Amino acid sequence: MTASTNLYRRAASAALYVERYGLSLAYFCLAGYHLHRLWVGGMGRAGNEGALLASIAPQIIQSQLEIYVAVLLVLGRRAVVPPRTVKDVLVPLATTFFNATYSAVPWFPVWLRNNLSPADWHVPLAATGLFLNLMGLAVALWGALSLGRSFGVFIEIRQVVREGAYRRVRHPMYAGYLCLLAGLALANCSVAFFILVSIHGALLLYRAGLEEARLVEHSPEYREYRKRTGFIVPKIRRPGPTSKS
Repeated sequence: MTASTNLYRRAASAALYVERYGLSLAYFCLAGYHLHRLWVGGMGRAGNEGALLASIAPQIIQSQLEIYVAVLLVLGRRAVVPPRTVKDVLVPLATTFFNATYSAVPWFPVWLRNNLSPADWHVPLAATGLFLNLMGLAVALWGALSLGRSFGVFIEIRQVVREGAYRRVRHPMYAGYLCLLAGLALANCSVAFFILVSIHGALLLYRAGLEEARLVEHSPEYREYRKRTGFIVPKIRRPGPTSKS
């Protein structure tokens, strides 16, 4: 065994350890922070249901997302093939910790964080955002259950899953994440959140592309599976030619 090979194995093992315990702890802490803000905001607006919903919707969305990711990291299985390159670690980390940027919005200039919608729209948009959040969370959870604890942050090779949520879509969890982000943007309806959500969505899609590249490289089974499924939405199948009588 060469020194470089030994160093790679140690680095890969350390990355997986950090993924399971370090990242999950970080997400639980972020969720606690947002739940605290949710409690404080709710107490401060008691008696005004409309203002209360518009105030707590963003905190509900963010805390649900963070708890969801933290639990999946704790329960995740070890990868068959660990991260191979620095990009396999750094890109997922950038995508994962991008959630922290939403917490910095209160320090943005006022014109970036002000709600752009009319006052009468605040509650309907917050309600729509919560609906998208729940729908996206349901899709992402379905994807996680279909994976059978094969969830991870870093780009790692695992057994190809083709059942459940993955029967027609290769990345149902990313579809759920994008739906969650759309709900976050609507609930806040500010320039800051529109920009951050757009960047976050682009990072998610880029990470999915890197994951696919690794799977295509290592798995002939995945190459066949890729031909008949959609990326994040089901592939529309054209009807076959009809026979003439």
